Amino acid sequence: MRPSSLLLGAAVLLALRLAVRLTPCRRTPAEEREADARARLAGRRATDYALENIREEERTHIARELHDDLGQLLATLRVDMTLLRQQPVANEATRELLTGMDERLMSAITSLRRIAGNLRPRALDEGGLYFALQSLRHDFEQHHGVACVLDARECELVLNDRYSTAIFRIVQESLTNIARHANARKVRIALRRGSGLLHVTIEDDGRGIARSDMEKPQSFGLLGMRERVWAIRGDITITGNARGTRIAIHLPLPE
Repeated sequence: MRPSSLLLGAAVLLALRLAVRLTPCRRTPAEEREADARARLAGRRATDYALENIREEERTHIARELHDDLGQLLATLRVDMTLLRQQPVANEATRELLTGMDERLMSAITSLRRIAGNLRPRALDEGGLYFALQSLRHDFEQHHGVACVLDARECELVLNDRYSTAIFRIVQESLTNIARHANARKVRIALRRGSGLLHVTIEDDGRGIARSDMEKPQSFGLLGMRERVWAIRGDITITGNARGTRIAIHLPLPE
């Protein structure tokens, strides 16, 4: 065969291979369904994230309104009540009435602080994520009598408000679930940076979560945690056994 014929044949073969590579492959029905499911899931997560952002902004707004308006009003009334109690009173019944009013007023201030703190932790705005997590850990120990350790470095938790709020809510929901269901004596919360990720681990020594519990439709706490993690493109693994429950979360760090 002449060299020109060989070159022509090689050129035709090369052209055919390029044409095959450039021709888009038709997907099977199963692949089409999988692609549609992924697209729907991505759309749902984007919608859930947008709604959660709106809810968080509303919580922040309401918390600040409560603190700045109603909180200031109650604080002023408490000062007035203190001054009134220092004045001479006609009888013991009046003194007891003023004392009861002061106690109820203090109870209202405490309740207001608790409600506002649940809506938007002021510790996040005042001291950042590390300070907020330390406050959360301390409150958990005080209210539930369960030892709780925070293993983290403050310098590694300097994050934007979106990430800080999401991580705080995830840890908060985890501690709520532990208090309600785990019957634990010790809890450990660890946060570490590495390989462009923030690794969050929450462990307890309680009864351990069962797989059936994780799959219950009414497990709104677990569902909310998963949605928050997925909204910032992270992944979450929850495992349980007789020695307790472990939640492992890996979140890509913001640029």
